[in-house]
Amino acid sequence: MNTNDAGSITADFKIDRGDLFRAYLEVAKWRLRIGACLILLLAIGDCYFFVLIGEREILLQTFPLFVGVPLVALTGQVLRLRASSGKYVSGLTQSQRQLHYVFPASGDGYNVTFGESFTHTAWNDVRQVVEKSRFFLIYRNRFEIGLLPKRAFDPNDIPTFRRILRSTLGERAKLQQTTSLLY
Repeated sequence: MNTNDAGSITADFKIDRGDLFRAYLEVAKWRLRIGACLILLLAIGDCYFFVLIGEREILLQTFPLFVGVPLVALTGQVLRLRASSGKYVSGLTQSQRQLHYVFPASGDGYNVTFGESFTHTAWNDVRQVVEKSRFFLIYRNRFEIGLLPKRAFDPNDIPTFRRILRSTLGERAKLQQTTSLLY
């Protein structure tokens, strides 16, 4: 990520399936957690029921069915996310995998160039930006999410990028709290 003379910040990166998979997991984590909790509740309920009626042998025989099948379904969702990210990235041409973002310090939006295409997105059209440990997620609406990995940034430019987001988005910028080591 570089800062140019006009005060804008640019980010160039090549999208890869690992970054996309981590972003998919981040977006789906609550659904996966709810699924894991439901599996746990089902297992506890089944154990309690069979112990209550004194059928521990049947419990041991049916436990893999009551727990294994839902676990396979949950694991299947994670594998589906991994396959989707791989399929999406492999469907892009080499030029489409290379993204170039430009975030002006003062402006009405940001620009993205990928492949032979160029888009301008107004800040008013951005629903929110969420910062995670390895990337920023730019929500344009409920279904369209842009991925901006932090590896595209120079570490010194991340605070400037956060300032741009705070000044243009206000409360719609869900950024990590940074603490200064200087007292």
